[in-house]
Amino acid sequence: MTPVMAGIVGCGQISSSYLEHLTGTLSGLVRVTACSDLIAERAQQRAAEFGVPTVCTTEELITDPEIEIVVNLTMPAEHHEVTMAVLEAGKHVFSEKPLTVNRELGREIIEAAAGRGLLLAGAPDTFLGAGLQACRRLIDDGAIGTPISAHALLAAGHGSERYYDIFTGPMFDMGPYYLTALVSLLGPVSRVTGSAQIPFAEKSYPADSPHHGKTFRVSRPGNISGVLDFEAGCVGVITTTCEVVGYHPRLEIYGAEGVLITNDPNAYTGAVTLQSGEGEPQPVSLPEGFPAWGRGLGVAELAQAIRAGRPPRASGDLMFHVLDIMHATHDASREERHLTLESGCPRPDPFELRELLGSTA
Repeated sequence: MTPVMAGIVGCGQISSSYLEHLTGTLSGLVRVTACSDLIAERAQQRAAEFGVPTVCTTEELITDPEIEIVVNLTMPAEHHEVTMAVLEAGKHVFSEKPLTVNRELGREIIEAAAGRGLLLAGAPDTFLGAGLQACRRLIDDGAIGTPISAHALLAAGHGSERYYDIFTGPMFDMGPYYLTALVSLLGPVSRVTGSAQIPFAEKSYPADSPHHGKTFRVSRPGNISGVLDFEAGCVGVITTTCEVVGYHPRLEIYGAEGVLITNDPNAYTGAVTLQSGEGEPQPVSLPEGFPAWGRGLGVAELAQAIRAGRPPRASGDLMFHVLDIMHATHDASREERHLTLESGCPRPDPFELRELLGSTA
């Protein structure tokens, strides 16, 4: 296929993870021709580092007639404004997670893309990696029988006030990796309840902060658990907390005939374990392919979808459904009840990296 021309908006820390692969392994599918950032020096640094030919303003990038995909790597509060501007300019969008900060703005984005016949996709795309795709095949092949229960845990320690305010807390920051993985494995969620707590109303700034020795008020829940009723019948539990020491990722699927422990959903690959029946857990052999860390695979899959005239797997509908689940978990806690979701999405089709890379021939 002919490479799709792309531009990067937002050249912060995560942009290097995207550019590493988009200008490397995935360059036969995506050609990054421009980048922009509110801090021009930051865009210039990324361009020099990865050989991006043009540094420009965001407006110039969005209106460049050669660019087909704009990759929105801005902060969550800016996702809606940038994505809408891109869609209004008639271009496809790949956005970092979450889709935006609330449901109303999310619906506006979904409707704008559909109304203009444009494709919308976004992070997390780690479910396209070898680890979770192997889990998907095992579930589809009946390796664990009927999925009965799913348990997802992200426990981590984050001391900065930016994590609560800018990154909107652990559910909205890290929850998308686990929820997207669950929906890709088990299908959409129909009903949610949850508990969202602020264990410590005031916390100390971390040692590496210029404000170390002072405290800040915690503005958002840092310890959240949700119970998810999947349309297919499985019941899942997700916990995201940033109130503990260390980093503890876990995703487990319990079936009537086996147990599947996935890789870290924040990574594209990693250790996967399958226990069949009463036997001992065994490691699952994974194909070599996209590296565990880094980003960009979903952008390339979107590029292929554009050329093939089909929806992307990491679709806007999937992003909105995950956003809806996260908000519903918080709403259910506040309202002390179960909430039936209005959103839904197709379960993404299985994915093969070799088929994606083979399409460049």
